Amino acid sequence: MEFLIFLLTATISFLGSIQLGSVNLAVIQTTLSKNFSAGVSVAIGGSIPEIIYSALALEGLLFIQQNQSFLDKLNLLMIPVFIVMGIVYFFQKNPDVNIATATPVNLKVNFLKGFSLGMVNPQILPFWFFISVYINKYIVISSLATKSAFILGAVTGAFGILYLFAFISNRQQLKIQKLLKGYPINRAIGLIFLILALFQVIKTWVD
Repeated sequence: MEFLIFLLTATISFLGSIQLGSVNLAVIQTTLSKNFSAGVSVAIGGSIPEIIYSALALEGLLFIQQNQSFLDKLNLLMIPVFIVMGIVYFFQKNPDVNIATATPVNLKVNFLKGFSLGMVNPQILPFWFFISVYINKYIVISSLATKSAFILGAVTGAFGILYLFAFISNRQQLKIQKLLKGYPINRAIGLIFLILALFQVIKTWVD
């Protein structure tokens, strides 16, 4: 059961982090302007907040588990939240990424840059809160083992996609700008949220 929670959470974290936010762009820009190791340092730093915020989300989940009426209302609230997030991402344009001039590499500075950008991301905590509520409807997350699997999955998935951004940026430096301009990443994420909203409407209606 713990492995299933880890795998599911890691997949959600990986896919949810594809959208081009501040940490993703910092990884790409650092890799292009410095080197692969610097980009990975940003990725590691940017992944740490996932541990903090996913743990906080689980603490909030413990409260609603003890208040069923609040949980029912929250399930209804998830519908407009998913719809709004879907619309925002669907119409959000991919930002430009420019290749900058190389500068001396300081891995600690790059780590702190990634960590700082991740900590000030206002989307992480509500994202993991709603995801924990959603998963908990099918798989109970209450023991230390299941909570650890959830948190480990969150950070693993986030680091996985950030590492992939650094790897691709390092290998395809000249093609990365065309990729970001031509592939509607945010639109795809928006569709995923809209599908989740539709699924939630159907489940609420059936229940």
